[in-house]
Amino acid sequence: MKLGQYMPHVPQMAQQISNLNSEMEMLQLMKSGGDVGQAPTIGLDHVVNTWVRHQMAYRQQLIQDLQMVAFTVEEIRGPLNHISNEVFRRGIDLVPKVENPDHEQLKIVESYMQDCNVFDQSLEEVLRQFHFDVNSIDDGFLYLAKEYRTTDEGKLVSKIQEIRRLNPALVEFDLDAAGLPKNAHFMCPIHRDEIYDEPTTCSEEDCGHECKAVMYKYYHRNKHIYLFDSEVIHVSKFNPSETYGWSPILTIFEKALTLIGMDKNLFRYFFERRMPASMMMVFTDDPESLKRERENIASQTRQDPNYVPMVAVSSRNQRGRVEMLRLFHTLQEMDYLPVRNEIRERIAAMWGVTPAWQGAPEAFGGLSTQTQQLVVMSRVVEGDQRIFHEKVFPLLLENMGVTDWEIALPNPEEKAEATRISFAQQRAQVVMMYQQLGFDVRLKDDEVGLDEAEFVISGMAVPLAQMQGEQMAIAVKQMEEQAAMQEEQMNEMAAQQPGMAGVNPAPGNTGAAPAGGEGPGATPLQLMWQNLTKGMNPESTLADITGRKEKDVDHDADERARKGENNSFGLQDTGTPPGKQLYTQKPKMWMEALMEKGYTTPVVKEVSPDNKQLWFVNDGIDYVANLNGSGITHVQKAKMVDQSPPPKISYNPSQVGNTRDEDEDADN
Repeated sequence: MKLGQYMPHVPQMAQQISNLNSEMEMLQLMKSGGDVGQAPTIGLDHVVNTWVRHQMAYRQQLIQDLQMVAFTVEEIRGPLNHISNEVFRRGIDLVPKVENPDHEQLKIVESYMQDCNVFDQSLEEVLRQFHFDVNSIDDGFLYLAKEYRTTDEGKLVSKIQEIRRLNPALVEFDLDAAGLPKNAHFMCPIHRDEIYDEPTTCSEEDCGHECKAVMYKYYHRNKHIYLFDSEVIHVSKFNPSETYGWSPILTIFEKALTLIGMDKNLFRYFFERRMPASMMMVFTDDPESLKRERENIASQTRQDPNYVPMVAVSSRNQRGRVEMLRLFHTLQEMDYLPVRNEIRERIAAMWGVTPAWQGAPEAFGGLSTQTQQLVVMSRVVEGDQRIFHEKVFPLLLENMGVTDWEIALPNPEEKAEATRISFAQQRAQVVMMYQQLGFDVRLKDDEVGLDEAEFVISGMAVPLAQMQGEQMAIAVKQMEEQAAMQEEQMNEMAAQQPGMAGVNPAPGNTGAAPAGGEGPGATPLQLMWQNLTKGMNPESTLADITGRKEKDVDHDADERARKGENNSFGLQDTGTPPGKQLYTQKPKMWMEALMEKGYTTPVVKEVSPDNKQLWFVNDGIDYVANLNGSGITHVQKAKMVDQSPPPKISYNPSQVGNTRDEDEDADN
């Protein structure tokens, strides 16, 4: 008997369904063959979706167990509290985003800072709960309870009434059979009691709003409350995925249970103590006499605490002995403390909390180690604050309608005064290095603080020999000016004391010493200047004395700036008149040429008077380089020759200063 004989209408219905499916496929092909194409939306894999659906039956109990472990194990709760305390240590700040912010928006945000829900919780308290869920369960849900209403123009607007933290054990993602969110249930924002299985318009009278897709389900009092994605802020820190995170407590779950067992063992060891710590075993063939002797010793000890007992044990078969059997081990024998410290460090490392933040004395071994631990903890805190700055606060302000202000968590690690001074010194040292190379350095902004000073560097590097020549010219010019000033002062003093002119005031000197003259009374600077200008015209300048033209420092700087482009291309001015300059290939500098020859750290000591040899030191070894018009040609090690006079022979070593000439020695 066939099924069609019992229900003859079934084959006809099956044929109609088949025809309908073929027509729908044809419509889809016609739609996809147009100008617009769309890739399919892929939900969760079948295995993952099935696993997510199955685990929801046990998720509530699992999350509650993880929360119990996080709150009862001190090695887990301690690091989590330390992170939350550092993240919110300096409170929450409201920072303006524009020059003239709207203060009415500021009042809106401040209204939620102190009281943001029906339980009179502040925004910081709610965020602390949310942050603890993120670090312990890896799933944090922040609920924005909104009030919806329709404006006169028919537009739907909303306003936040409460900010609550939702328990992760009671929140689910609303997924369909294909593993897609926002595809299983639809709901009107105003009339939330009616739930639809497909997109439609609200069926309530005088409503007409489109039903929105549901993203979350909250299990409350044996029923589900459906929530939109704009009403819940979900954050996962350790393992962010399409749906739920993965709690780090599951990774160190065995270590956490080990710590729980160790705590219980200590509790039984020190508090319950139901078993004796040890047992004395005496091997004897007369236990009754041993028992009587033991009772006698106990009575004697009660009468006299200083009584020294003496026990005689019979051993007829030479097998009598006394043994002590321990029933408990000490903490040192069990290696209890090192094992506990190792587990504690491994657990705290899961959240990046260093031992220095857990009060471990061994963590303060040295300055560098302690500083590194503080740096690691500071980075963990900055990472958690970034979660709030990028994923939580922007959504909060968007739902509040605030655009001119932003919520910020200040960095808890403030720079110390010594650190800021150290940074300023380092910047100043770098600036001095650039100045020594010949660059122009100036302050970027005036009237700034010490740690905010910035510098602008411009110009080009000046060759070392050129800088040294300019410095020598400046030094000689300063000496000339000082000598002229001193001579002028001495002339003024001589004019004020005419009777002393031409007389040497120094005792023991009788030679003529006119005011500023050459006598023994002249100063060393005057003698040096007189020796330098001897035979010269009294009106001779520094250029006449040295035989070379005096340099103008400002003019040379302008020339270097004018020739900056030529120097950047490796060209050298030949000295032709302006407008007809001819440039030849610029010879390489001595330092650059020496570095190309393999001398990495050359230090120039001296150049020969004829400018044909260069003496320099590299890595503590002296070298001599030959110079010509094209640069350095040959380098060889320097040979040091002792040019000191030969020592004289003393004929009487015991008397100092008595020497004998070579002629006398020859005559003798």
